Amino acid sequence: MAGVSVPVPVVGFLGAGSGLALGTLGAEYVSRVAGQSGWAAVGVKGITRGLIGTAAYVGSTKIKGAKTSFFAEMLAYGDLGGFFLDVALALHPGGIPGLAEDLATTTRVMAAGGKQVVKELSELEQTPGKSAVQTPPVTSSIF
Repeated sequence: MAGVSVPVPVVGFLGAGSGLALGTLGAEYVSRVAGQSGWAAVGVKGITRGLIGTAAYVGSTKIKGAKTSFFAEMLAYGDLGGFFLDVALALHPGGIPGLAEDLATTTRVMAAGGKQVVKELSELEQTPGKSAVQTPPVTSSIF
């Protein structure tokens, strides 16, 4: 698409987003192929992200064209910044989304009143045929 001018902030946004996505894909792939989990996986992911980020950054210094070079540089930063998500996943089950779920549950319990939640859960546990976790019946199958 010759002649299309993309604003610099959009180029940066696309580069950082692409770096986060590419780095996460590469890091997850390599850590799973290596059979690593927990903190060992964080190490493998860090090395993988470091290699991808370094390649993108070095590439950005060699690329002609300011916007293309900027895209590659932002790709490197997005990739390397994703390392914090890997650490969060090792620290907390589910990573950032899991932490958000725990915080939201705590907030909802506090908003409803802790005593009220305990009362409702105890009533559910005492009622035959009910449980605190409702599982819907299977009504259809893909097979």
